[in-house]
Amino acid sequence: MQSDLLTMDAQTVARRLSPIGTPRVRLGAHIGGGLKAIPHKAADIGAEAIQFFASAPQMWRPPACKAEEVAVFRDGCARAGLGPIAIHAVYLVNPGSEEQWLRDKTRVSLLATLEAADLLGAQTVVTHLGSARGGDRGEALERACSVFADVLEAYNGAARLLFETSAGAGATLGGTFEELGWMIGRVGAPPNLGACLDTAHVFTAGYDLRTADGLEVTLEAFDRHVGLDRLGAVHLNDSKAPFGSNKDRHENLGAGEIGAEALARFVRHPALGACPLYLEVPGHAKDGPDRPNMERLYEFAGRPFPSAP
Repeated sequence: MQSDLLTMDAQTVARRLSPIGTPRVRLGAHIGGGLKAIPHKAADIGAEAIQFFASAPQMWRPPACKAEEVAVFRDGCARAGLGPIAIHAVYLVNPGSEEQWLRDKTRVSLLATLEAADLLGAQTVVTHLGSARGGDRGEALERACSVFADVLEAYNGAARLLFETSAGAGATLGGTFEELGWMIGRVGAPPNLGACLDTAHVFTAGYDLRTADGLEVTLEAFDRHVGLDRLGAVHLNDSKAPFGSNKDRHENLGAGEIGAEALARFVRHPALGACPLYLEVPGHAKDGPDRPNMERLYEFAGRPFPSAP
């Protein structure tokens, strides 16, 4: 039965599942490209919510929010009805590093990204939590929490910082809900600090989403250690890597190890409330989230794909 469901088309899977948990969930995707192009690209693939990088993810360059580009971006998002809007912090951040210079750059980058979020009308900034990189894990956790506390103390805007769950590879921080919740508490659990759950990451970190029981156990554990009230975003991805492998390998919806049935069940779960979903899948042309993946996401949610404006 399980293997049959994994090969079904999304519409058939959706009919086999229980009724929709909530119609409020916004279905979105990570969109690449310049600020001016993002709203149009998002609308083209049917995204309701968007996530993007405000600066090159592999560089320390701060977001360059030119007034004209910001105006075009915000107007485009408003016209397309896009939101919530999330910005993903650069990949280079490592607040737990033993290197002072790297922690300093992380502080500057995260603060600049949060300030850019205010300019661009984004509600959240999603960040990775860094790595101990062979050093003492406890000390790395303390350093990371100190950096995050400094950033949030210096920031006076309205955006919310979200700690993203990791796949738990090597010395990467945040691979368990216990550790993620501990870090939030250690920072002081301010109201502008929350979490982002990545389905591919938690699956390979050892949280089995493939069955209804597994999903309930996973969400209960998240609520107990982190709190569903702190869930500000979901990265909805299938996984190319197997369960418990601690590998971070995203796959298109229904084509990976989690599978169509489990992802559709996740999308429909009432515990998500109004939390937005953002695809970070490779896409069929290996160019990121695309219309076929968005169409499948709408089918999982039991909703019609939006018609062109």
